[in-house]
Amino acid sequence: MLRLPATCLLLSTPAVADYSLAITDTGKRDYYCTITVALTNDSDAHLTEINAFFLNYIGDKQVGRSKGASFFNVAPGTSVSAVFETPNAPCAEVERYDMIIGACRLGPSFEDKSVCVDQMALTPPFGAAAPLE
Repeated sequence: MLRLPATCLLLSTPAVADYSLAITDTGKRDYYCTITVALTNDSDAHLTEINAFFLNYIGDKQVGRSKGASFFNVAPGTSVSAVFETPNAPCAEVERYDMIIGACRLGPSFEDKSVCVDQMALTPPFGAAAPLE
């Protein structure tokens, strides 16, 4: 009788995302607004690469698009950082960053970008993740 409730509990537990993001620093370089983003690999598998850029928003209005950068060779349980630069963006006013994934490698070969999108855990100020089309 104890097996049925335990099974139901396992089935109702939400899936844990494999990768999470955090802003570790912000700054200004010349006319670039910069954010340093740490990606943490919460899975038990090696992440070879995620290449991405961010769309910057104030409310629902897009106010910038960062240059692309990559997170390389992220071992399970570790984090790596990348700097994303957005020209002429109002740094202090940006409220949300949406991640656009341009490349996803979970091993030696590239995966469909939506595989990495589906494995992202985003919390504010990150809004959404989407594959580059």
